[in-house]
Amino acid sequence: MIETGLKLTEEVPFNSILWKPSTIITKYQAWYYVNVIFLHLIPGLLIDGLLKLSGNKPLYVNIHCIIYVHVYILLMMLYLPVADIKFQIK
Repeated sequence: MIETGLKLTEEVPFNSILWKPSTIITKYQAWYYVNVIFLHLIPGLLIDGLLKLSGNKPLYVNIHCIIYVHVYILLMMLYLPVADIKFQIK
């Protein structure tokens, strides 16, 4: 599925993108967060800083935060139905 999506981005490229889409799959949560910081947050901060210096409204960090929160909520919605939750009535 990931390979198909990347092939489609080559066949039908996005308009005015800053960098080429790519995918890094990892099974370690800590490595995922390191990738988020270095591949999303720091470039977003740099771009927002340049936008602010040029007099434009910064937006990339806000967009990344919104996406991160929604992905986290989606993952929790997928996890909770299969979690083994036991309630105790006292």
